[in-house]
Amino acid sequence: MGEKEVSKEADQQKEASVKICRVKLNVADQNYISAVKLRGFLGSLFVDDAEFHHHSERSYHYPLIQYKRVNRELMILGLQEYASVLMNKMSIVDSISTGRGSFNVDSQEISLSTWQVRNTSCCYDFASPWLPLNEANYSAFKDLGVEKQKAFLEKILVGNTLSCLKGLGIFVDYRVESYLVSFRSYTVRAHGNPFEAFSARFFLNVDLPDFIGLGKSVSKGFGTIRRAI
Repeated sequence: MGEKEVSKEADQQKEASVKICRVKLNVADQNYISAVKLRGFLGSLFVDDAEFHHHSERSYHYPLIQYKRVNRELMILGLQEYASVLMNKMSIVDSISTGRGSFNVDSQEISLSTWQVRNTSCCYDFASPWLPLNEANYSAFKDLGVEKQKAFLEKILVGNTLSCLKGLGIFVDYRVESYLVSFRSYTVRAHGNPFEAFSARFFLNVDLPDFIGLGKSVSKGFGTIRRAI
């Protein structure tokens, strides 16, 4: 392999990587704190940076700060340039205030890593409700039979994945494909309204990091994925 080929391969690997800061919060009485309330508190604390609260005049973009509640654990993800921003800002957070009161942060577990996004088959579960549907496609989805619903959701899942990759500055030169092993719908509340959400197990031919979000409202903890066990 010549020098140009080596350099090109190195550039592609760099372009296909995700910098991740994962902050796990150990909070007293954290059962009272949801991902949405965590976002509300930190968004107010760091109000000068719109990425923490996502209220700005900018058109929609994939959130680089994401708030999670997975298995009752509170977590924040900072992605790409916001990996180091999140790590630096969290040093001043020693409590979280919500409408129910103020809760001490007993400890923070902070990890900083770089993930290589590869073209390989991986099986995932949604660790939090996935919101793939909007007003425009909800009626069309409900009118389909089960097999066509499955194909419909698989197409949306590919779109969600491509949006995620684009938001991370990653552009792949292969066809992204998905396969739903199983899925189940149920109702959740988001933005103060009921939405049809899904739990699912699925395959993607893209190796994504655990706890990253796909679909709608990922900044609020929806659509969090994790490798199937």
